[in-house]
Amino acid sequence: MKRRPFAYCLLAFALALLWSSPASGAAASRFNDPPPHRGGAEIRMTFLGRTVACTSGFAVRRVEDGKRAMTTAGHCAPSTTEAKSGEYPFGTFVRSFHDDVVDAALISGTRTAPQLYAPTLWTDGGTPSTPVARRVLGKADGPVIGQKVCVSGKITKLVCDIEVYNLTSGVSCDEEQPSHCTHGLVLAGKEGKNIVKAGDSGAPVFVPIDTEIDGHKVYGAMLVGSLVGGGPRVEHGPEDLVVFHPIRQIECSLNAIVLTTADAESGDTTPPPPRGDCAGTG
Repeated sequence: MKRRPFAYCLLAFALALLWSSPASGAAASRFNDPPPHRGGAEIRMTFLGRTVACTSGFAVRRVEDGKRAMTTAGHCAPSTTEAKSGEYPFGTFVRSFHDDVVDAALISGTRTAPQLYAPTLWTDGGTPSTPVARRVLGKADGPVIGQKVCVSGKITKLVCDIEVYNLTSGVSCDEEQPSHCTHGLVLAGKEGKNIVKAGDSGAPVFVPIDTEIDGHKVYGAMLVGSLVGGGPRVEHGPEDLVVFHPIRQIECSLNAIVLTTADAESGDTTPPPPRGDCAGTG
């Protein structure tokens, strides 16, 4: 299931991937993600007779009940589909939107298979000094032009210094027929670099934050969005473009609020208030 994002007459692809099984007994990792589940993990889903793989995004709390959940891309699977990560159940697609304005989904544990989701992102696979994971310390409703962001997907893993080019011109279209497109996405890129590949759909988009808390170094992340797709600037060229939804649109469309480390550590289970600025976000 591929999607083609178009921007400035440039082609890119939505990034669900037909899945192949990893070795059993694998250690905990982004390919075998135990609870509490992290963003940036491989998730796989079986529906319509095939199994596809995508990437988990980031933990949120549902407005209606305060229950934790995890985001990903809507084109990864329809609602009611079960997701796994390696040997572990990951949850059920409880909301999945894949239309002209939203490509986002919410995964949550069910009454028969409860799950826990953490405000943490897998980030292994970058430079040698890259930490295995980053804690979600905050969020920004969206990026700004010229800002440099990171993507942490299951295939390409961590890629940073991706420059935001435009806030609304990104368009993601199905490669398979009948085709339809999601409009109004953020467009970003990095020259000469394979930023994302099939299987990275849904990955977190963030800005790294290294700080110190109580005398200890903390590798943190400021969330700015959720990956929809990516692809080449020119045909057969390096896959140097990505398109993604900003945080505000994800929170509004999924009726959920980003879970930060501070939120999780507070122990507060009160349902978060809904955003008051969601009109027109789809």
